[in-house]
Order: sequence, then C-alpha cells, then structure tokens
Amino acid sequence: MRPLIDENNLSFSKEKLIYYSQTTIYTRLLAAMGLFFFAIYSLTNKNTFIVFFLLLPIILFLVYKASKLLKKINEVQFRINSKGIQYKNEELIPWNNIENERVDTKFYGKSSTDFFIYYVIESSKVMKFDLNELNTDASELSIVLRIHRNRFKKENNII
Repeated sequence: MRPLIDENNLSFSKEKLIYYSQTTIYTRLLAAMGLFFFAIYSLTNKNTFIVFFLLLPIILFLVYKASKLLKKINEVQFRINSKGIQYKNEELIPWNNIENERVDTKFYGKSSTDFFIYYVIESSKVMKFDLNELNTDASELSIVLRIHRNRFKKENNII
C-alpha cells in the first residue's frame, strides 16, 4: 500500500504559493453590505434610527479591513518549495536553517485558530502566522511542508 504522503509524487507541485483568502475578503464585504442595508432600513423607522449610528463604525471597520486585504489579494504571502520557505518579499530561508515547522491549533472554548509555526535557526526566531486569512488549511499545509522538506533532504542527500 502506498503512503498517503509521497514526496516522490511528481504530480505534486514544485512550489506552493499561499495568498490571502478571497472568501474571507468577500465575506467581510458582504457582511458590511448587509449591515449597511439594515442600517439604511433602520433610518425609515423613527424608533430604530439610532441603530444606523451604532452600526456605522462596525460597517466602516469591516470595509477598512476588507479593502486592506483586497489590495494585497495578488501578493504571495508564502512561497514553499524544496529550497525553503519565503514569507512575502523577504529572503528565502533554506530548509537547513528551519526547524520544527508545523501547523498548531489553539482552542478557545468552542472555537479554534490554526497557526503556521517554524523556527529559524540562524536568527533564533520563532515565526508564527495565523492561517485563518490565508487560502490554505492546516491539513494541506502540513502535507506541503512534509513533501517539500523531504524533497530537500532527497535533493541534498540528507537521510
């Protein structure tokens, strides 16, 4: 039986590019539009016109956050390949300078947040990034990390 994760699988891409999630951005914009229409509707009723003024800061905040992400929608946030990991436009960190790369899930009551964590040996820094706004999930990223780490080992005869 073949293993689920096969670093020799040639059909798996040579590089994984991770961007901001379009779903997150458009959901925020849709929520802002919905709240805006509800706020406009509340202006028609004398008893609820104050709702408009209460919702306005929330609407503006949602639009601000979504527009910031919308400007960065085509920017690569992470580039992961058999050479290493690159964050945004920073220098690529080679795999031999990275330790303990993983996806960690933190639970907060009934909700959870996934984090992409790795340790940079040379600078002794722990890099930690929230995956919720990115277009990948914890299981996919774990597979990508394992495949590219193993490809690095194979290309450099480290095993």
